Amino acid sequence: MDPRAHGGQISLASIDSGGSVSPVAVEAPSVSSHSPVQPHNSVAFVKGGKRKRLSKHASLLRLYAPSQAPCSNCYFASKKCTYTDSSGRPVPAPRNAAHGERPPLSPADLLTDDLGSQHVELSQPIPNPPTKEHSTSPKRNRSGNSRSPTSAFASSQHSPTLQPPCEPRSKLLDPDTTHELVNLFFAHCNPHRLILHKPSFSAALSHNRVSEYLVLAICAVAAPLSKSISAQASIARVAGVPFYQDAVKIMFDNAGRLLSEPTLETAQALCLMEMHEIAASHSWTKHNKYFDLALKVLEESLEVEKPDDQVQGLTDGDLDFCIERECTRRCFWLVQCMGWISGIYIYKPVRPRSLEMTKKIRLPIDETTFDLAAHWNSATVEFLHLRAPTTRYASQFGHVLRILSIYQTVQNVVKSSVGLQYKMRALFEQTRFEINWLASLPQHLQFSEDNVQKQVDWFETSSNTGAWCFCFMHALYPCCYLALLEGEGRLGEPIQWVRDQLGTIFNATGTRAKNTILSACVIWSYSRYHPDDPKIRVWDSDFEKVWGFRVLLVADQWRQAQQRDRAQANNTSPNASPPHVTGVSPTITKGTALMGPGRQGDMAQQLQQHHHGDTGVDHRYDHSQIGRARPYASGTELPVQAPMVRTRDGAPNLPSLKASGLLDTFPPPADAFASALSLSQGMAPPQDERRSVTTLLNSPGQPLRGNMPVASSPMMPVGLDWLGKP
Repeated sequence: MDPRAHGGQISLASIDSGGSVSPVAVEAPSVSSHSPVQPHNSVAFVKGGKRKRLSKHASLLRLYAPSQAPCSNCYFASKKCTYTDSSGRPVPAPRNAAHGERPPLSPADLLTDDLGSQHVELSQPIPNPPTKEHSTSPKRNRSGNSRSPTSAFASSQHSPTLQPPCEPRSKLLDPDTTHELVNLFFAHCNPHRLILHKPSFSAALSHNRVSEYLVLAICAVAAPLSKSISAQASIARVAGVPFYQDAVKIMFDNAGRLLSEPTLETAQALCLMEMHEIAASHSWTKHNKYFDLALKVLEESLEVEKPDDQVQGLTDGDLDFCIERECTRRCFWLVQCMGWISGIYIYKPVRPRSLEMTKKIRLPIDETTFDLAAHWNSATVEFLHLRAPTTRYASQFGHVLRILSIYQTVQNVVKSSVGLQYKMRALFEQTRFEINWLASLPQHLQFSEDNVQKQVDWFETSSNTGAWCFCFMHALYPCCYLALLEGEGRLGEPIQWVRDQLGTIFNATGTRAKNTILSACVIWSYSRYHPDDPKIRVWDSDFEKVWGFRVLLVADQWRQAQQRDRAQANNTSPNASPPHVTGVSPTITKGTALMGPGRQGDMAQQLQQHHHGDTGVDHRYDHSQIGRARPYASGTELPVQAPMVRTRDGAPNLPSLKASGLLDTFPPPADAFASALSLSQGMAPPQDERRSVTTLLNSPGQPLRGNMPVASSPMMPVGLDWLGKP
C-alpha cells in the first residue's frame, strides 16, 4: 500500500431517513479537515434505509472486486477495491452501471461521487471544494479539474489574444507583399541596403514599429526584382512607382513641405526614394532633391558631423544608440558614394560642403561588426584622409569610398583642359594614391581566387553587403587604371588582366551583378575604352533584361553629346583660360612640383607596377583649399536649391525642372513641390543667398564659364547639359 494513503481526514455526514445528520470520519488523502459541511445539500432516497459510505478502506477489509471507479488510495496504489453498503455487503461502484467505461477520476471527483445515491439518475453530488484548498496538496490531488486532459491540452495551444496592428494608410502594404519585398531588398539592393541594420529593422518590423513611409520606400526599391509585381508594370524598373508615390503622400503635404519628423528613419527613406528615382529614370543627371533633403536632416537634426561622445543621448553600454549613429553616418556616405559615381560618369561636381564633411565623419565599420553589434568594440575607427588599417576588421565600404574618390579625381584630371605639365603632375599623384590603396587592402580583401570564392558564398545569405563591396572595389580598380592610361595617352589594345578581372567578377556574381549599380558602372567605364569587346555585349544584354535599357547605348550617346558641347565651346571662345580642375589635390592646384622636368616618362613604369609603390600616409584628401567655400549661414537656408549658373551680370540662365522635362514621367504630389526644388527662371536670387556649387567654382581667381554656349544633348533634357560640363 502506498505509504501516503493516510495523509489526511475529511468529515462526511450520513443521512438517515428522518433527515438527521450524523458525522462520520472517513480517511481520505490530503483533504483539509476544515472543509465545510453543507447540511442543506440533502439527497432524497427512493428506497433503502440508512446508508454508510466507505467507513473502512477496502484494503483493510481485504475485499477485492473489479471496479471502474476505485477510491483514490487503491487507484494510486494500483489495487482493486470494492464498496460496501451499511450492512457490509459488496455493492457496485457508484455510477458504474450507468456510465460504463470512463477514464479514472480525480480524488475530488471520487469524493463527490461517493456522497451520491445508489441510483445515478437521481443523484445530486455535493459541489467541489474551493480550488485554493487543494493548492498545496500532493501531486495526486492536484488533478481535481473538471476538464478532461484532451480539452486542457487543446486549450493550452491557443495563442494569447493580441491587439491587431493598425491598418496601414497605403493599400499596397499587405503582409505578403511586405514580406517578399523586404527580403528582396536585403538580398539584392546594394549599396543602399547598408544604411539599415537588418537585425534591428527585422525586430522592429515584427512588432509593427517601423514607419510606414520607410517600408514603402524599401518596397519601391525592391519592386523591380519581384516577378509578380514587375509583371504588372510596362517596364520592370518602374514597378516601384506606386509605392514611391504613397511614400511621398505620407512624407510631404500638398505644398511639398516635409511633414515627417527629422529622424533617422526619415533620412533613410529619403535616401531610398532617391535611389528609386535614379533606377526608375535611369538618369544620374537629376538634381538629387531627396539626397539634398536627407543631407539637411543629417547635418542639422542628427548632427552627423559630431563624434558619438559629443552627441546628446549617449549612455554607457547603449548599443541601440551606437547602431543609430552608425546608420546615420552610413546615410551620409551613401549620398557621397552616389555623388562620386555621378562625378565619374557625367562629370557632375561634388558639393564642396560634402567634401568638407568627409574629413570629419568617420567611415562605416566593417559589415560583420555592424550585423553582430554585440562585438562593437572590435570595430576600427577609420577616416577617408587617413590610411586604411590592414586588420580583419577593415571597412569594406570604406575601401569602396576610397577607390571611388581616386577614380573621380582621375576623371576630373583627364577631362580638364589644363596644361600638359599640370595634368601629368596630377596623374602621377593619383597613380601613387591608387598604388597606396591597393597596398592597404588586408589579406582577406585582396583579389584572389580563394577570396573571390569566399565572397561569392556570402551572396547566398542576406548579409552580403561585404561581398558586394569586395566585387565593386575590384571592378572599379581596373576601370580607374584604364582612366590613368587614357590620361597619359598610352591606351591601346585591351589589357588582359583587366579583362580577366572584370570577367571573373561578372561570372562569380552571376545574376546578382545586373541587379545593382555595379554592372552599370563597369559597362559604362569599360565601353569607354574598349567598346567592341564581345564580353561587354553579353554583360549589357543581361542588364537590359532587368532594367529595360542598354548602358552601351546611353553611354555612347552621352559621350557624343559631350564631344559636341566641347567642340562648340572651343570654337566660340578659343582664347578662354583653362578651367580649374576640380577634385585635384590642393598641392596640384597650387603648382607644387611633384616631379621634375623630364620625369614624365617614369609614369609608365609606375602605372605598370600597380602592385607596388609608396605605402606612406595618404594625403590626397587635404581639402584645405576646397574648404574655402562659405558654410551654411543658417538653418533657414535650404540645401535643396539646385545649383545656379550665373553670368557676369548675375542673371540666371537655366530653366525649371518642369521645362527641362524631368517632371514629365514621375510628377510630384503637387506643382508647388516641384517649384520648391526647382531652378528659378525669372528672378535673380538675393545677394545674401548661399552660393551654389557652380558659383563656388566660378569664384574670383577662376575663369567664369557661365557665358559658354550650351549645345543640346539627345540624352539629356533640354537646358541641363551644363551638368555634364567640366
